Amino acid sequence: MRKWKTKSKVKFGIALILILTMFYSVLLAGENPDFEMNNQLAEKIVEDVEDRTENVSVNVNIRKKPKEFTPGTPKMGVFLEEMDFEDAYEKHYDYCYGVLISKVTDDGAARKAGLIDGDIVMEFDGQKVRYEAHLERLIKSKQIGDKVKVKYFRDGNINSTEVVLQAQKQEGIFIKGEEHRPSKHELSAGTGGFGWMPTFYVPKNKFEDVNKIIKDCGFTELDENQFNYWGIGGKGPVGKNWFLGGMGTWYNSTAKKMTDGAEKRLAYSIGYGGVTLDKRIPIMRNFIANLGFMIGWGGYDLEFSQMGENYDWNSMDSTLAHSDNNYIQLAKDYILFQPKMGFLYKLNDWLGIRAETGYMIGYPLYKGWRANICEDSFEIVNSPDTEFEGYTISVGPWFGF
Repeated sequence: MRKWKTKSKVKFGIALILILTMFYSVLLAGENPDFEMNNQLAEKIVEDVEDRTENVSVNVNIRKKPKEFTPGTPKMGVFLEEMDFEDAYEKHYDYCYGVLISKVTDDGAARKAGLIDGDIVMEFDGQKVRYEAHLERLIKSKQIGDKVKVKYFRDGNINSTEVVLQAQKQEGIFIKGEEHRPSKHELSAGTGGFGWMPTFYVPKNKFEDVNKIIKDCGFTELDENQFNYWGIGGKGPVGKNWFLGGMGTWYNSTAKKMTDGAEKRLAYSIGYGGVTLDKRIPIMRNFIANLGFMIGWGGYDLEFSQMGENYDWNSMDSTLAHSDNNYIQLAKDYILFQPKMGFLYKLNDWLGIRAETGYMIGYPLYKGWRANICEDSFEIVNSPDTEFEGYTISVGPWFGF
């Protein structure tokens, strides 16, 4: 129990009430001349209130620290905090009851049941949760091993799950009997999501090897400075602000031309993808930095075709041996490693802006290039050992947090 002196607050409140009363009386007096309040009387009332509240003190009951939990006390594996209007507004929560989960322990009953940081517990075993202490009492009324239905609110939806209460060790609603009070602005690393990942790739070798053969075949060379990829990716939490996910990006280009009555076609593609692992570092409530890497695979593909005459079913062998019709696919494949860093800025509950930069390092699976024909692969003599290495920059929308 703590005693607070509130003389000034009481006098201010009473004075405010009297001022509003006088103001309201003036309005009424304007409409009804018989209704009028004496200003001198009002001032005397204020002076009298000040004299009477000179030594007023108000006893405020501060919530006591709960008794220390014993090993036999069940736990749900969460840290709780009361919600205010700001929390309810930000989460679009329209109900007048419920308790906010500020943190879920890594190996607790709540996490095993699918609850995460930021969920709002609405009902526990069929009872509406009014406030934090209410939920604590409901949990303590159960036994270890009890399976309890919990209704919770997340991202605008009401969900249900079953929580199997565990034995009290060192974590739970309280740690060793000490009340856990996270900051109202405790930072979160988010819950994961997915996004569109347009990527700019700046190659180290300027595509000299690729452009040489494209030029030799009579086509316009590719832009040697950068490629603009399309891509998608996603990730989810695996514990302690680590996020595991996957991604993939690709680029395609085609061209055709007529030469000596034959139509030549070029199809060029480059892409990569793999598994990502990132460590998220919360900087502000809506701003997260990340460090991580991608490990995967990727490569180049070049397809050349030429059509000089129609194919004839009755003379297919002669057509293949003597006509101008031809097709070949050239490929170069790599194992890739990409260290990267970036940030995520949260615009609202479901949308953010994500940006990353990295450096791609490729290890070729074989020397030179290969020619793929009818699912067979042939080594191309005198082909270069083209590198897959360069800077990447990616900016795009992120759905989730």
